[in-house]
Formats: sequence, C-alpha cells, structure tokens
Amino acid sequence: MTEIILKDNLEQCKIDALLNFLKSWDIDAELRITNAEKSTEAVEFSLSKGIWSDYDVNSKELRDKAWKR
Repeated sequence: MTEIILKDNLEQCKIDALLNFLKSWDIDAELRITNAEKSTEAVEFSLSKGIWSDYDVNSKELRDKAWKR
C-alpha cells in the first residue's frame, strides 16, 4: 500500500478531480479525512540555548514579563 498525504484542506471539487484522475488510471483510491494530531508532550522551555544564554534570567521571569505587556 502506498499513501499520499495532503496536508492542506482542499476544496471538495479538487479532491473529486484527483480521485477521478487516479481511477481513470485504474488506481484504487479512497479518501480518509483525519484531524491533525496535536503534540501532547510537554516541552521544557530552555534558556540555555539562543539569545538568553548570556543573560541571568529564568524562564518564569521571562514569561511573566512577556504576559504583562
């Protein structure tokens, strides 16, 4: 089995045209619509990389300043 994944929401007429094209070449095709998966893994905010590595600041302090704007 070979899968083709279309990542953008397409107009139904474009999907129908693609399916008709594939079927005209005797390619068995089906359509499955799924919701995008969201990452459930919490990622630790790291100050050790990037522009803040040379400064004495912690992640809580940085977040507080950013949200108070």
